[in-house]
Order: sequence, then C-alpha cells, then structure tokens
Amino acid sequence: MESLPDGPVLPVSEPGEVVLRPPRMLRCLAYAQATVGVLLLLAAAFAFWIQALAPALCIAFMGLAAIGATLTILFGKVKLGPDGLHNNKDSVNQVYMAWEGITKLEKRRRLWTEGIGAVSPATSVTLGAPIRLRFRRDRDFEAAVADLSSRAGREVTRGRPLLTWRYVVAHIAILATWTVLFVTFDPIWHHHAWPGRMEASAVPDACRVLAPAAKQMASTEKPLSVRDVSGRSMCRYDTISLHLEYQLHKYALSQDGGIEQAERKFREGSPGPAPGDKDARPLPGVGDEATLVTSTHRDPSRATQIQISARKGNVTIWLTYTPRLEGEDATGKAVALAERLARTAADRVVLD
Repeated sequence: MESLPDGPVLPVSEPGEVVLRPPRMLRCLAYAQATVGVLLLLAAAFAFWIQALAPALCIAFMGLAAIGATLTILFGKVKLGPDGLHNNKDSVNQVYMAWEGITKLEKRRRLWTEGIGAVSPATSVTLGAPIRLRFRRDRDFEAAVADLSSRAGREVTRGRPLLTWRYVVAHIAILATWTVLFVTFDPIWHHHAWPGRMEASAVPDACRVLAPAAKQMASTEKPLSVRDVSGRSMCRYDTISLHLEYQLHKYALSQDGGIEQAERKFREGSPGPAPGDKDARPLPGVGDEATLVTSTHRDPSRATQIQISARKGNVTIWLTYTPRLEGEDATGKAVALAERLARTAADRVVLD
C-alpha cells in the first residue's frame, strides 16, 4: 500500500502495518489551543496570587480543559496491523481490537471535527485517527477510512454525533456559572493587585495630620487616638471640637473591591455627610470626591458644625469641626480651615 503524503496514514517498517495520525493542520491547531491553555493556567496562578480564589479555580479549570482536549490530537495514533488495530488515545491509554471482533465502524462528528468510532461487543472506541476538520474535504482522511474499512471488512456508516443537546446545555450552564462568579461574586478586576488599580495599603495617623492645626489653635490637651487592625485611624480634640477619621477598605472574598466599598460608603455618608444631603455641596480638589455640609445645631447653643466626607481610592475620610465663632466672618474662616484640613488629610493618603 502506498503511503499518503502529509496525511493521517504513515507507513512503518513492518510490512502490512500502517500508523494513522491526525493531520498536520489539526496538530497545529492543537498546539495553539494548548498554548492558550498554558496561558490560562498562568492567569489562574496570578489570580490565586492576588487571592482571587473563585476566578483562579474557574480559569484553571478552563486551562486544564483546553489542554486536555488537545491530548488526543497531539499524542493520539492508531496502528493498523495484520490482526487488528491498536488505538492510542494519548501517551498512556491504549486499546487493542481484533479485526474479527469489530462489529461496526461509524463516523462520529464533533463541533469542528469528524472521526471514526470502532464498536465491538466489549467496548466502543473513538479512534485517535483518522480524523479531519468538518466542512473541508480531506482526501487523505477518505483514503484512510477506505483502508480501515477494507481491513475490518465492515462498511463505515454514519454514527451518532458526539455534539448533543445535553453536551451543549451543560457547557452553557458552566459558562453561565463562571459569568456569575466573575461578575457578581468575585470579579477579579476588583482585586488590589489588578494591573492599573491604585489602592492604599495603609492609612495615615490621624493625630499626626491634625497636630499642626491643633497646635496653632492653642490646644494643649492630649487627643483621643484610635488605630486598629481593621484599617481605622481616628483622632479627636474635645477642647477645640475637631475630629478626623480614616477608614481603609480592603477586598474580602464574596465582597466587593476596596475602591467599590469606599465609593458605596461615601455615597451612604455614615458617619459623615452624604452627597445627597440637604445643603451638601461638592468640595473639589479633595481626594477623588468630597462633600461639605455646614449646619447649625437647634439646641440653645446654636453652634455651627462643619462636616466633610471624602474618598481617595479605597480610603474614606470624615472630618468634623465645631468652631467657637466670633465675628461676622468667623464662619467663612472656619469653613476654610476645615477645607484645608480635609485637603491635607486626603493628600496624606498614599496610593500604590
């Protein structure tokens, strides 16, 4: 028998024996798919490194599935001998079928390829070769099928397609699950290590930020300072009614990213003012966004309170100042001081 050029039929040294392999085009496509699978595994390693566990598992599964689907193309081969065929699905799994034991040969279609299935009373095997791309005529494939049919003494018939509705629905369900995990449960682009994402890893000491202004205001008291492991730093001077608080927002599994948490906290306003509050006005130049509210207490003191909420990256900032007003322009000076302190507090936040 003559060998087939660049096709699935390659002669070997033993007479009467032929080795079938997938065609070169399919092997090239398989190498490309395997490369994509390796890149997905690298992406999964990066996702695991930034603690994006759910995306890491999904991407790793996709990478392994992409590589696994290429094994039968890269390593699969069928050896046709005088007594039967040896089907190598990959470099490990091998099945032998005697010619007289084969009861049926059938063409089996997948989404992009068409191969041959051999059926015996004991087993049913989809052969690693011959195989071809669908919607493209392949003379080498046809010649190999004719040789296989002649050796087995069986006509090759149209078999069941391997692409079934159950297969399609299962894969759509898997993709939908991944989409939910990526978009709603654990979006990888909300993690602090995502390229181009600027977040703070720590907040400044609130008392160090207020100390220069407090010293100018002749405050000799020791401020109340709070700093905890949750990323909160607070400082309060009771004698001059000055309060500053930082809150660092970090990514946590099943929660949103730090920036998104800070944005939501800023819009809610608690414990400071919200952008939608009555008499609130935007304060440009203070972090990424800021709002200011000046209000007067309804108690007999009629004290004026200045409240500022600000956000920079994944950090929310709240400043409260209740000045002792003397003179007509005292309110304007107090507001200017509060704005300056808020701007300084935001500038002290370092985004990495």
